[in-house]
Amino acid sequence: MEEKIKELQHELYVKLKKAEKARKIISLGRILCYGGGLIYFLGLIVMQVFIYSGGDTSLFYTLNPEPTFWEQYKMLIVILPLFALIFVGGYALSYFQRKYSTTEIISIKRIIGTMFPDATFKLVHSFLPPSILLQCNFFGGTDKRLLSGRSFGTITFENNNRKIIFRDVLINTGKSINWFSETYIGAILMMFGTIFKGIFVRRIENITGDFRGMFADVQLEKKINGSVVVLPDRLERHLDYLAKNIQALKNVNGNKLVILEDVEFERHFAVYASDEITARYVLTPAMMMRMTALKQKYNRHIMLSFNDDRFFFAVAMPEGFLTLGDASLTSGEALKDLYDNFSTTRDIVNDLNIK
Repeated sequence: MEEKIKELQHELYVKLKKAEKARKIISLGRILCYGGGLIYFLGLIVMQVFIYSGGDTSLFYTLNPEPTFWEQYKMLIVILPLFALIFVGGYALSYFQRKYSTTEIISIKRIIGTMFPDATFKLVHSFLPPSILLQCNFFGGTDKRLLSGRSFGTITFENNNRKIIFRDVLINTGKSINWFSETYIGAILMMFGTIFKGIFVRRIENITGDFRGMFADVQLEKKINGSVVVLPDRLERHLDYLAKNIQALKNVNGNKLVILEDVEFERHFAVYASDEITARYVLTPAMMMRMTALKQKYNRHIMLSFNDDRFFFAVAMPEGFLTLGDASLTSGEALKDLYDNFSTTRDIVNDLNIK
């Protein structure tokens, strides 16, 4: 496979070099656009605080009946360059994002078609069916009316008349929308959070989402009596008596916390199930060892669930699943990362011995 990756890298070198340049400009444009917006809104807030607190407002305007040019237009002189930066950054972001996306799609199609010829893939944007998002049980406690998701592409494998569908998804849980966000202060904080996220987000489309990564689902050969959900353990560093009791109070769509005997597994994952018998039937010692090893090796948030006749598996990848990743495109590392992400995920699903 190393040879095949080198051949692809050589074949796509010109396209990848252009994409690498576009990606750097996108990063700069994002910083200028969102960074400038952040400075502007912070300035507005500071100005309001000064005015309503009775502070010295001479910085913003003058009472001089015969003002100098600077005194009369100083706010405009300060704001115009900032607006210019925002405009230039926004234009660069929009223009080069389109160029980068086009090159990325062409490259991904060629890479997937060469590395995984037995796969059927579509790199088109589509909405995730709400039924899948609800059935996977990964987003418990979310208002079902606000839960939504987009897919940036799908890859399908067929094995013994069983389809395994992999998606590159962006999920919006809507958890940031609550009563506080509908207040004036809450709306301001939410706006600042969005702008701040825009400066540092890995992919521009991730700004409006809460989860980006790989999402796979498989139909089981037989149904299970109930459901089992395995989520990242957010309290893994604080697994004392109090933390476990707090965790036990959590309810994931009707599933309760189940304590298993694998201490290492429970350092990284929390298991919620309709009943303990179903959890132990599904989560065999071999499966728990495989998931623990995967978590330690890749250090990514991993989620899986069994519900009725469906199996769902998700891995957090902020850089995207069907993308050229974060590595330098001209070095060939991006191609290797894509291959490793995909082949590892497919091996995991196969190793789980889903029946």
